[in-house]
Amino acid sequence: AAGGLLFGFLAQLGIDSLPFETEALPTIKTFPVDYAPKYYIIASVFALLTTYVAGLFPARKAARIDPVEIIRGK
Repeated sequence: AAGGLLFGFLAQLGIDSLPFETEALPTIKTFPVDYAPKYYIIASVFALLTTYVAGLFPARKAARIDPVEIIRGK
């Protein structure tokens, strides 16, 4: 998760430096990117919750299975 946050931050820096020209917004010269820490916290919490939920159901199913029966092929 930390690597993804670092990659996202570096990508954000690159995107922020790209020229952005439009007739609708003549005063904006680059993509407006907000570097607020709250977005990194939200992304971290979302990633952790998603990982927890994705691993919870298979782990609960595996906890009910007897490994000896699986090895014996029953």
